[in-house]
Amino acid sequence: MSEPTATDLRFYAGLCEAYPYEPTRDRFQVVQTQGQGEGLISLVPFQPGEIVFVFHGEILPYQLLSTLQVQPGTYVSDPYVMGKVLHACDPNMSCEIEKRLFRALKPIQPGDFLTMDYETTEDELYQPFYCSCSASDCRGWVRGRMMREASEH
Repeated sequence: MSEPTATDLRFYAGLCEAYPYEPTRDRFQVVQTQGQGEGLISLVPFQPGEIVFVFHGEILPYQLLSTLQVQPGTYVSDPYVMGKVLHACDPNMSCEIEKRLFRALKPIQPGDFLTMDYETTEDELYQPFYCSCSASDCRGWVRGRMMREASEH
């Protein structure tokens, strides 16, 4: 069997030109999780502060399961990579939505699921859920930052 080509390694092949920090299949893998659908694992290590990847997506005026909120009424959809990042109340990545990038918050090892806190980007989640991430500060219900702020008052 021949070596994979650069195009074979791209999640976004045919959607956009290659770019710096683009997620590729030699660095990330989409896997089935127990009870959470598909998740994204890292195949390479990252240190805190490092850019993990920059994602590509379509701008939409409505929310989907695979979108992140850019601002109220504006969402970016990426069902291939970013949409596979799982939630954790104590995540290993942060999302800089205006730059469409994820940055490591703590060391990430090969085989680790890539996680973010969904309440850092979403006013209201498309599909609220009960979190069982087992973090010491796990919030339980994850509904979005506006819902959390409303319940705190």
